[in-house]
Amino acid sequence: LCRYLRWLGVRAKLFHLGDYRRKNTDLNKDNDLSFEKLAERYYFSPNPDDVDTKILKLKIKNELISDMMKFFEESNGQIAIYDAINGISKDRVNLYNYFKARNVRCLFIESIVDDEKLLENNIKDAINSPDYKSWNNQDAINHFQLRRKLSLESYETLDTKKTNLPFIQTYNFGKNILINQLKHDFLTTKIIYYLLNTKIKSHSIYFSRCSLNKLSFKADPPITESAKDYIYKVFNTLKSQFPENEISKSLSVWTSTRLRTMQSSQIFKDCGCVVKHRPELTQLNPGAAEGLTREEIKKKFPEEYEKHKADPYHHRYPRAESYHDLALKIEPLILELEKLSHDVLIIADETIIRIFYGYLMASNANEIPSIKFPQNEIIKITYHTYSNELEQLVVEGIDAE
Repeated sequence: LCRYLRWLGVRAKLFHLGDYRRKNTDLNKDNDLSFEKLAERYYFSPNPDDVDTKILKLKIKNELISDMMKFFEESNGQIAIYDAINGISKDRVNLYNYFKARNVRCLFIESIVDDEKLLENNIKDAINSPDYKSWNNQDAINHFQLRRKLSLESYETLDTKKTNLPFIQTYNFGKNILINQLKHDFLTTKIIYYLLNTKIKSHSIYFSRCSLNKLSFKADPPITESAKDYIYKVFNTLKSQFPENEISKSLSVWTSTRLRTMQSSQIFKDCGCVVKHRPELTQLNPGAAEGLTREEIKKKFPEEYEKHKADPYHHRYPRAESYHDLALKIEPLILELEKLSHDVLIIADETIIRIFYGYLMASNANEIPSIKFPQNEIIKITYHTYSNELEQLVVEGIDAE
């Protein structure tokens, strides 16, 4: 959610209580407050009996909330995501009142999972936490189950009868959603729609540049012999990523509606993959700047050139698109990706790949226009619980440019 909001251009930041706990408990290992001992001392109970643990929990929570307020007051923050269980109704009311008194709107998001298969997958994801870096998998699962048991003993679900707070309550990752006391402004609507679409994922998204990248925006010739050779080598490189060195029929392939990209996908269609041609994947329109060198642009459009330097993501040259325009066009495909549970290959121009990469890898907006993707690499991004993983697959026999 934080990555998505930042990609939309919102100044959003994640404040994860676990990060603050790890920072504080590492400092206290000599006092027997290392992570291995925390569950036994009921740290993970919402209302522990142990006085020292209560003091420690309050210290950690206050530090996090203080940092959130600094983000709003000193960094012009727009959305701070406080990621924690917050399992006691009165604590939520206190949080709500604290922020309301400081002119910060509060929205609670509760995810309820009662589907056993989903729950099992969720726990497998949870043990990828930094808490369990050096743990045996089964030990980590057992420990996490203990934490879950402690939390459940006192957990109070969001309930309009107890506390009529503004909230979004999702069941089994978007299967059902309950909304209470919300103003349906732009960002709230975006958040609701995103939560309806997102799923637990562990598959990969692959990106390959299309051939003939130097053509003018309006040109649409058929695929050339050298481009056929290029896509054949991309196909062979991808094969190594699948069992028995065979492209899986579950792989979806997306291209633009340009003739050369549609023809490039034929090799994947022939081996049983579902291929979709999406007009949203058409490259960025450079407008009046097309074909000009940087020096020529500077000479012909001096004012526009300076604006572009100051904000390369949002600026557009005359009759052109900006990267922000591309992002708005691609957003429905981003949400479609979030719903999928199988691998996807996107064959597209470098400008399109930059937008997807910026979203999946949480890039700063102003960095996106300058990210380079060599012609001889397939970018593989695998969904991961804490941060997505990047791998660059070299396509043998192809020059970088």
